[in-house]
Amino acid sequence: MVCDHVHSVGGIGNIDFTDKQLLLYCASARHKYSAYLEEQKKSRSKVAAGQKRKAVSDEVSELKVKRKALQNDADALSTAADDFSEQAEKSQQLTLLAKANGMRRAAREKEDQLKELNQLIDNKLLELENCP
Repeated sequence: MVCDHVHSVGGIGNIDFTDKQLLLYCASARHKYSAYLEEQKKSRSKVAAGQKRKAVSDEVSELKVKRKALQNDADALSTAADDFSEQAEKSQQLTLLAKANGMRRAAREKEDQLKELNQLIDNKLLELENCP
């Protein structure tokens, strides 16, 4: 509208700067532009927050899958250790007892990793709750 007005009066030298309608339009155009920029900024921040929330949510899902796998491994090791212990008791073989102890040790290590993983999942869930 400003450019149209400049062209209609025949150039910038012929503009009447006391024209209230033109001054009001220019002032409101600046406010509209500022509001537009602010809206764009809010939109970008919402998109960034959504992406962050999605990334944390995906990470929590991956950690839960890893937790399930660790739990399955620990349970399998414990079960195998129990089986070796029973076989060692029946057959009086110390090598089976040594294998059972090694498997129990590995199962405890898996359980320790599982505890750390559970703590990490809890921290990520707390982070997810605090995301805007």
